[in-house]
Amino acid sequence: MATSFDHIAREYDDDFTSSPIGMAQRELVFNGISECISDFKNLSILEINCGTGQDALNLAEMGATVLATDISPEMVKIATQKTAHLPNVSCTVLDITQLDAHQVEKKYDLIFSNFGGLNCLDTNELLAFFANAKNKLTPNGKLILVMMPSFCVWETLYFSAKFQFSKAFRRGSKSGVLANVDGRDVKTFYYSPTHIIKMASGFNTNRVQPVGFFVPPSYLNPFFQKRPKTLLKLQNMDKKREKSQNLASVSDHFLICLQKK
Repeated sequence: MATSFDHIAREYDDDFTSSPIGMAQRELVFNGISECISDFKNLSILEINCGTGQDALNLAEMGATVLATDISPEMVKIATQKTAHLPNVSCTVLDITQLDAHQVEKKYDLIFSNFGGLNCLDTNELLAFFANAKNKLTPNGKLILVMMPSFCVWETLYFSAKFQFSKAFRRGSKSGVLANVDGRDVKTFYYSPTHIIKMASGFNTNRVQPVGFFVPPSYLNPFFQKRPKTLLKLQNMDKKREKSQNLASVSDHFLICLQKK
């Protein structure tokens, strides 16, 4: 798996983490995580695609011990700096496709991936990930994944209005698409919640929820940055529909909580 995100590491927090839409979507994610796990004290967590470490920071402050990993050395460098004051966080570079070879004997209570990191894997790689993740989990351990589905109402309406129909329906491509990430093309694959459930055959499904049905994708930040009250209303509408599993397949992201059989 290629290192694709070093070039955005320094700007990532400004462009997404601290942006209005980024904060709104992350709050929706952590509401869902809290529904899946009631107590984080002494929980051992492996985070993949940790980015700049914001989730690792939050999880550690909730009482968990976190190993935060990412394929991007630059992302890991920032995550290390951000979490340096917390003794229960460590950060390291890790390619998801090499998960089976990493600390072979180590087991975790939770493996977590946020905001579409796993959408960089094709079907075969994702199947291998589920097999390797199962081996990395303790009995009854959980996977909580936040991924981008194969259809998004916001995206389709937005790009259709701009007559950019190739982008409006790009998520439907089964062979993946080249998504532009700050000037670089990153191969991206989109999966419905139903597809993920079928692929994760070694797991039971505990929860599926939308993340960003009303809250829009992050590329609309410039518009909503000037309209905080509107964004807050959309976020509250999402909160009221967190249990609407049918909306998960048409939102910007969806959260799925899987438990090892």
